[in-house]
Amino acid sequence: MKITILGSGTCVPSAKRSSAAILVSSGDKDILLDCGPGTLRRLAEIDADLNRISAIVVSHFHIDHIGDLVPFVFSSKYNPDHPRKNPLKIIASPGIKLLYRHLAAAYGSQVIPDKFNLEFIESRNDKIQLFPWTVVTKKVIHSENSLAIKLRDQNGRSLVYSGDTDYCAALVDLSRSCNLLVLECAFPEGHKKNGHLVPVDVGRIANACQPGKLVLTHFYPICENYDILSQVKCTYSGEICLAQDLMQLDV
Repeated sequence: MKITILGSGTCVPSAKRSSAAILVSSGDKDILLDCGPGTLRRLAEIDADLNRISAIVVSHFHIDHIGDLVPFVFSSKYNPDHPRKNPLKIIASPGIKLLYRHLAAAYGSQVIPDKFNLEFIESRNDKIQLFPWTVVTKKVIHSENSLAIKLRDQNGRSLVYSGDTDYCAALVDLSRSCNLLVLECAFPEGHKKNGHLVPVDVGRIANACQPGKLVLTHFYPICENYDILSQVKCTYSGEICLAQDLMQLDV
């Protein structure tokens, strides 16, 4: 699997970080984990083909994780050179169908595809076969519709993406021995906010599940003023790096 961090930021505007999004590629198939504002711009920067993206898996419904979903569908419908014809699956918590119905009511036919199918899969604690991946979702502690997401390819390699979450046992269980763990670390130590992780939480999770590699993401601007890496290394000694937009990783 090839992983591209498209957005490592949050809802707060940043000159260096777009909102949450990760592109995962395997063979000729791509999948998006979240689709926050700025995702389409980042995809264009790496010359990605939107028609290769077979699914968008949404961690939760906050705008910084779903804001480019409607523009993605709009672009896929009206691109005159490469109109989409293959189905697009949207995987998210129960409620995603109703949410999109409201969005379509506001935007009208421009976000209702006529040449491809928009397929919604509502998931909470489920396993979904989505060739070439198995997608596993677990409810985590952030909002009512928040999920952590695990992708496992045909070779058994696995990626876990926390989405937004506080410390919880479900995330630890989902992440055990994964090859790559992408965890939010929204705030530095001493600035804890409920529903988000700080370095001490990250260390607890990583020590419990022992990923092959740990990548931290979803940084609020305050994080730029702190040495987040050193703060995490106080409690965790495994391989770790801080996400940057357009960073590429292999699993």
